Amino acid sequence: MKKILTTLAIGSSLYGATLEHYQLYKDIHTLRMGGANVGVGGSGTAIFYNPAGLSTLNREAGVELKLVNLSVTANENIIDLGQDSLNISDIEDQDEQNLEVLRLARENLGNNNHFELSNFSYVAKGVNSAVFSLGVLGNMNLDFRTHRGFGTNGFFDIQGLVVGGPAFGLSYDINEQLAIGVGAKYLQYFSVDHRFTIGELVSQKDDLETYLEDEVAVDGTSTVFDIGALYKFKNGSQVGVSGLNIGGIGEPNHQTYIPETYNIGFGYQKKFEFALLKKLEIGLDYMDLSDEYVESDLMKKVKSGLDLTFYDSTFFTLKSGVGMYQGYYTAGIDIRLALLEVSFTTYGEEIGAYSGQEEDRRYLLNIALGW
Repeated sequence: MKKILTTLAIGSSLYGATLEHYQLYKDIHTLRMGGANVGVGGSGTAIFYNPAGLSTLNREAGVELKLVNLSVTANENIIDLGQDSLNISDIEDQDEQNLEVLRLARENLGNNNHFELSNFSYVAKGVNSAVFSLGVLGNMNLDFRTHRGFGTNGFFDIQGLVVGGPAFGLSYDINEQLAIGVGAKYLQYFSVDHRFTIGELVSQKDDLETYLEDEVAVDGTSTVFDIGALYKFKNGSQVGVSGLNIGGIGEPNHQTYIPETYNIGFGYQKKFEFALLKKLEIGLDYMDLSDEYVESDLMKKVKSGLDLTFYDSTFFTLKSGVGMYQGYYTAGIDIRLALLEVSFTTYGEEIGAYSGQEEDRRYLLNIALGW
């Protein structure tokens, strides 16, 4: 993934920067209901929100296994950029092709381009009063934007983070109502957060790849820990608290740095026996209680939504959800046929300093193989 990020950084004509709250992993099922999971849990991916949420895993189903759990995310700008780039590559005349590249760069001045590729393969299982989740994470996150080349903005900005490694979480039921959880992750990372000037590009044009890897990018390792608790009321509602990524991931002076956060969430679950409605889940989270992110606007920290299971059997599952994420709507659908699961979600990421300043509408497709 390090090579992919380097290639994209050098080969693209358009780059950028954001004030995004970078996350280690965005579970598509959680994201379609607004990203709220601290008080919900229910799957092996709960370790990225609240390790105590593993306690609500469906233990009657046995082992939860995802051999492949691959997600691709792109925003509207990079989708258009990809289509235009393919058209330019078909132009045979070099001078005309260069003019089209300049036109495309001019039309996209100031537009953020986002691409993300991630996979979290894992196994989760309950054993008596405990539930564990063990998996391997790989994630590449890239944002880039061009400028006119004058002033403090330079020519373009690029922010990228490649991170990967093993992740483990464990929950334990103190009693029927209270569960506690712990987690740990050992991660290698490759981070880029840089504003290029025209002069810098010209002086390094003969060996830009080496310059990027040796002088601009930073790599290293981070070992982080998670803690959490989940209290279950008898009416189906739940309250969860969590401390995530304690120790921080990446370079503290980079915008891509993922700080430790302390979070609180509310969840509600109810099962039905209707023909076309089997389960309702509701979540409401307030993230980053201690304002660890650089730009920690109130609405950027609120996540809420609901998820509906319309049909669920051994061979077929149909789910859909809606929510509010950082002040913008989310919506998605999930279809499972035997071992193959396909999910699609759209959400808006706030890349400005406060909610409502600059929405970045994104589209996420997830392919999973397992049960």
